[in-house]
Amino acid sequence: MPRHRPNPYAATGRARFIVLWDLQWRIVDCRRLDVGIGLRESVAAAVATLQHDGWQTEGTAEFGFVFLRRDGERRLLMLTARDPREHAAQSFSPFRSHSNH
Repeated sequence: MPRHRPNPYAATGRARFIVLWDLQWRIVDCRRLDVGIGLRESVAAAVATLQHDGWQTEGTAEFGFVFLRRDGERRLLMLTARDPREHAAQSFSPFRSHSNH
């Protein structure tokens, strides 16, 4: 059975975010990309900027993310549709209490 392979660079009607995380999921940097901005180009530009600052990629950003390292430190650069500063629940939980019950 073929696997579904989502395209993180596919055009949508929603803004996206390029987020740089440390490995404890703390936001190091976050940039909002408006609808219509070239997503692949924006990620490539973010990677190039980090490489200019001495960061080395540990792969490619083909899937919308890439790990980087410099001087024993690692970070994760990710393209996401979800605003990382938004603290609303990301998924349904059957264990959450509901005020209507």
